[in-house]
Amino acid sequence: MTGLSPLALPAHDSPAWLDFSDTYVAERLGLAGRELDALRDGSTQDALGSWNTADIATDQAATLMETLAEVHPLADVRKRASELHQDVVGFVSRRDSDPVLYAAVRDRLVATDPETEYLRALVLRDFELEGAHLDDEARAHITDVTAQITQASNEFSDNIREDVGSVKVPAAALAGLPQDYIDAHTPGPDGLVTITTDYPDMVPFLDMAADRDAREALMRADYNRAPANDAVLRRLLALRQQKAQALGFASWPDYATAPMMMTDGDGIETFLTEVNAAAHPAGLKDVQMILDRLQQDHPDATAVKVSDSRYYLEVLKAEKFGVDGRVVREYLDYARVRDGIIALAGTLFELTFAPVSDAPRWHEDVEVYDVADAGGTRIGRIHLDMHPRAGKYGHMACFGVVGGIADTHLAENALVCNFPRGKMTFDDLETFLHEFGHLMHGIVSGRARYARLAGLSERGEWDSVEAPSQLLEDWAYSHAVLKDFATNDAGEPIPASLVDSIRASRDLGGGLLTCRQLVYANLSYRLHRDVPEDLAAASAAVEREFDVREPLDGTHQYRSFGHLTTYSSCYYTYQWSLSIAKDLATGFDIDDLLNVEHSRRYRDTVLAPGGSKPAAQLVEDFLGRPFTTDAYAAWLASLA
Repeated sequence: MTGLSPLALPAHDSPAWLDFSDTYVAERLGLAGRELDALRDGSTQDALGSWNTADIATDQAATLMETLAEVHPLADVRKRASELHQDVVGFVSRRDSDPVLYAAVRDRLVATDPETEYLRALVLRDFELEGAHLDDEARAHITDVTAQITQASNEFSDNIREDVGSVKVPAAALAGLPQDYIDAHTPGPDGLVTITTDYPDMVPFLDMAADRDAREALMRADYNRAPANDAVLRRLLALRQQKAQALGFASWPDYATAPMMMTDGDGIETFLTEVNAAAHPAGLKDVQMILDRLQQDHPDATAVKVSDSRYYLEVLKAEKFGVDGRVVREYLDYARVRDGIIALAGTLFELTFAPVSDAPRWHEDVEVYDVADAGGTRIGRIHLDMHPRAGKYGHMACFGVVGGIADTHLAENALVCNFPRGKMTFDDLETFLHEFGHLMHGIVSGRARYARLAGLSERGEWDSVEAPSQLLEDWAYSHAVLKDFATNDAGEPIPASLVDSIRASRDLGGGLLTCRQLVYANLSYRLHRDVPEDLAAASAAVEREFDVREPLDGTHQYRSFGHLTTYSSCYYTYQWSLSIAKDLATGFDIDDLLNVEHSRRYRDTVLAPGGSKPAAQLVEDFLGRPFTTDAYAAWLASLA
C-alpha cells in the first residue's frame, strides 16, 4: 500500500509508554518553539510555513495525549498523559496570548488565496480570544486562568472515568432480558446479580428489564457517580466566567460561541426556546402515551419516571409496530455489524479498509485498519477500541490520534466505545453508525494544508461537527443496507418487514427524547450563564422545566455529564447539528441510500474540505442552495 506511514506507537504490552509520551510531547513542543521563535524574531522568510509547522506539532502533541489519558489501560500512563496534555494546553495558551506573535502573524502572514485568507482571519481571532491584544497584566491573568480551566476539566473527566456505579439485584430482576445477557450475569455468593453502569450492562437492562424498581436503582447509581465533581464543576464554571469577563464578554456562552455558527449566548437561548416550543407539546403527548401503558402494569402509577421511559418505549414499539428489541438483537452481532459498517463506508465513500493485525496499539482489544482511496493510496488509519474495561472512557466518542496533513502526516482517528462483544441493541447499531460518521469525517478530511482548518478541529465551527454523524444514522433504517450484515446466527438476514417496522417506529417518543436533549442543552447553557453555587438545585430546576417525566429526586447527573468539559455551554450543538443533518438528508434519495453518486458528492463537498470553508458554505456546496432549517422544523412539527 502506497502513501504516508502511520505513527509508530509502542506495543500494547511495552513498558515504554511513559518514555514514549514524554519524548513525543517534548519533540513536538521543541519543534513548535523553534518555529515560533523564528516567527517572533523575523528570522523565517516563510511566516505561514513556520506558523503551520508549529500548529501541526502542538496539535499532534495535544491530540494523542488527550486520547491516551482516556484509553490507556495503565493508570500511571493515563495520569502522565493527562499531565502532558495540560502542558501542551498551557503552551498553546501562552502562544495564543503572545502579543509579539500576534503582531508577527498580523503583519507578516500574507494571504495568497481565499483559504489562506480564511486561515489568517481565524488565527487572528484565536489570538484575540486569548487576550494577545491586551496589556501584560491582563494577559498573565488569562493565561493563569486558562491553565486552571484545563486542570479542572481533566479532573472532572478523570473522576467520571474512574467511577463506575453498580447495583445488586435478585436474579428475578433480569426477567425480560435475553438469555445471553442472563447467562453473562450469574448470581454471586449472596445470590444477587451485579449490574454496572457500563453501557453493555446498563443499556439493555434499562431497555428490557421488567423490574421497575431495579431499573430505577440502576439509573440512580448512574446519576450519582463522581460525587467529587460537585466541587470541581463549581470551580470550573467560575474560572470560565473569569476568563470570559477578562476578555470583555458578558458570560462564558458569549465567549464559547465566538468561533461557532451560533451568534452568541442569547442565540443559544433563543434557539433552545424555539425548539422547546415545538417539542414540548409532543413530549407531553408521548409521556401520556407511556403513562397509559405503564398503568396497565402498575395501576397505582401517577407519573412516568425518568427510569421508565426507555423500557416502555421498547414495549410500545413491540406492541404498536411489532419491533421486539430481543428479536432485533439476534441480527446484530458485534463482529458482523463492525464488518458491515466498514463495508458500507467503503461503498459510500469509495474506500478500502485493510486490517493490520501486527499494528502496535495501546490495548490488545484495539482493532486497527488502514484506509485507502480508490487508487490504493493509504489516506488514514483507524483504531477501534470498542469494548469496556476498567479505567477507560465510559461513553462513545471519536478521538484523534494524529491530525492528517497533506503529504506530511497520515490521518489517524480512534473510535472509543463501550459495546458488548456479542449481541448489540439497535440503539448500539445506530450509535456505531453515528460515531463512524465522525471517524470518516476525520479520515476523509485528513489531507488538509493547515492544522487550523482540519475537519474535526475543536477551534472550528464546533456546533456543526455532529451533523455528519447524525446524518449517517439514517442508514440504520434501510433494509438494503442492513440485509448484508444484520444476520442471525443461522445466517438469515433481518427481514425487510422488521426493518420497515423499525423505520415506522423511529420517531416513537421523539418529542419526549427531544425534551430530554433540551434538559442537557439548557443545563450546559444555564450553568455557564448563571454560575450557580447550588448546582443540584439549578440542575433540578432545569430538569423540571424541560423534561416531561418525573425526575429522580436526590440524584446529581450533572456530576457525570462529561460533555460539560468538551462542549462546555454548547451542548445545544446536538440539536443545531441535527437541523443541518436534516437539511443534508434532502440531498440523498431516502429510497436508495446506496446511491454512490450522492454519497461521493457529499464526501467531496462536505467531508473532504474539513474546516477550510464555513460550515454553511459546505452545506450549500452540496445542496446547491443555502442552508435552511426547514427540514428540521418540519420534523419537529411531525412529532406532535
